[in-house]
Amino acid sequence: MSGWRHHIVRRESPKLPYASGEAPLPGPEGWVMLAPSTELRPGDVVTRRLMGEDVVIYRTRAGRVRVVRPYCPHLGAHLGCGGKVEGENIVCPFHHFAFGPDGDIARLGPGYTGKLPRDGLTVLPSEEVNDGIFAWIGTPRAKVPWRIPSLLDARGSRPRFTVLDLHTHPQEVFENIVDVGHVRALHGYTDAEHARPPVSEGHTYSVPLRFVRPFPPFGNLRGETEVTMYGLGFIHARSCVPEIGLEITVMLAPRLIEAWRIHLSVGVSVLLAPQTRPFNRLPQSFLRAIATAATPLNLRAVAADLYGDVPVWNTKVYASPPRLAAGDGPIGAYRHWARQFYPADRSGPDS
Repeated sequence: MSGWRHHIVRRESPKLPYASGEAPLPGPEGWVMLAPSTELRPGDVVTRRLMGEDVVIYRTRAGRVRVVRPYCPHLGAHLGCGGKVEGENIVCPFHHFAFGPDGDIARLGPGYTGKLPRDGLTVLPSEEVNDGIFAWIGTPRAKVPWRIPSLLDARGSRPRFTVLDLHTHPQEVFENIVDVGHVRALHGYTDAEHARPPVSEGHTYSVPLRFVRPFPPFGNLRGETEVTMYGLGFIHARSCVPEIGLEITVMLAPRLIEAWRIHLSVGVSVLLAPQTRPFNRLPQSFLRAIATAATPLNLRAVAADLYGDVPVWNTKVYASPPRLAAGDGPIGAYRHWARQFYPADRSGPDS
């Protein structure tokens, strides 16, 4: 028996269904969150991956945020690798050409003379809202057709964020909101249902949820969540638990970094309802301090809920058409709404 070798067969990992890069859904148009606002101080330059390409974000000394394509039009240097901010300009690390907030060349590098070249940086439409930095991705347009409104309650805590690295697609993440069947089965809610039918209006899709979930050692908590999707790049969900005077705002912002792989930013803000006992006897500044201290704990709880979805997202295929059953929720109607965010000249999803 000495000639025999014992081989241990370890558990094999499931294959990632779209690891080859071929994906059934293209990248959607719309607003995409690139980073939380707190990650970019005045003078900072940051690179982010977006749909297989780099973009560079910088904050001017006056505090304005700009998002540009990364390569200097002069000789192709990457502005995210050594580029720096001088006043309101970003300066190329190679020849020190400076570009203004509009992307035009503001000045040439040392030793250069003559007229300024016409070609500047490609500037992407960007906005800073809900404590996040967003860029518009899609077919070039003279004007961005819609915007994400400011949704945070000033009485609540400033959002805290974490990021999940997932092998999935923004449409698949958002589909979980209408898929109430998985909320009961996977997340252990004793009850979850749509309080009213979802409503789609242009680029928004609103879903009111009513839920009951175990909350040891306090028993079951009943609450309602009003969820609104803004395209396929941003979800705002406001949950109210009247029994304990708690309001939690959850923001989900998937960024497609390459085919079928996203970075999902998860943000949480907490508000202690000032009209609820015993909070109605406390000053607002004290309530906000308590909410701020409670925000990291609530962020961990929200992330823990999402972790249950991660192995499913990472290994599932996009079922098209789906074989739906009673109790699934309006998945077909949701997919029909999502079609509008795919360019007309590219093959979009079917329902």
